[in-house]
Amino acid sequence: MSKDEIDPKEIPEVVPEKVKSSFDYKAFLAIAILVVSFHVSINYLISGDDADTAVSIFSMFVPLSLAIIGFSVVRKYKGTQVFGKAYLALSLGYLSIFFAEVTYAVYDIVYDIEPYPSIADIFFFLLYPLLLTYLFINIKFFAPNLDKKSKLWIILMPLVVLVGYSILSTTEGEISIFEFDFYYGIVFVYSATLTLAVAVVGASIFKQGAIGKAWLILVIGILLNNIGDIWYYNLELIEGYDLLHPVNMFWYSGYLVVIYALLKHKKTL
Repeated sequence: MSKDEIDPKEIPEVVPEKVKSSFDYKAFLAIAILVVSFHVSINYLISGDDADTAVSIFSMFVPLSLAIIGFSVVRKYKGTQVFGKAYLALSLGYLSIFFAEVTYAVYDIVYDIEPYPSIADIFFFLLYPLLLTYLFINIKFFAPNLDKKSKLWIILMPLVVLVGYSILSTTEGEISIFEFDFYYGIVFVYSATLTLAVAVVGASIFKQGAIGKAWLILVIGILLNNIGDIWYYNLELIEGYDLLHPVNMFWYSGYLVVIYALLKHKKTL
């Protein structure tokens, strides 16, 4: 697409050379308070099956809310060449997380069946290719030719994390490299870290643009989710995860930060 063919809905009326607005740190503080308060509540104020049910409901509600807000952004940019398609992929990605949480709860709470591994993992995994689709659509449009540094980062960063994960899993977790769970976890850890690496490249591209702040916030949200993912798959290697585990806080905060990024992007453009 040439510059003359760019849809006017996909660019602001005035694109500043540098965004002067700063983060609303109160939003981050509110997210932290909400997530910590919920975690304390389910561990100390609610007990037994009620706590598990509360976790399941909250785990469904947050990504579903994110997806709904994402679809509102899709509606705003309906028919455009970039943002409409990109945010559709993003919204479908988090909608898949909602379906994953529903499936996980059916296995774990309704039928009392071990939900790992299960069909729920298919929905959890779908987030990565859909989020990568969102990232690449934006990056390809605004920076069609990545420099060597960016390409090297995308290749090496996931590999470094993967090596660290493998070492940690096989030493502290006392897991053999020949076990199924080890390779199962590697697939998710690599996909999560690849997504983060691409998001960081996107943030570096847009850092001086009109959507720079929103992209940086998005990267923070993805980072929090990835910390949760990597920690979770290490826990599963030693069967150390349950619905009340603090690892959930990284997922919740990640989803909420992405919601903040979406709202900021929608307001910016």
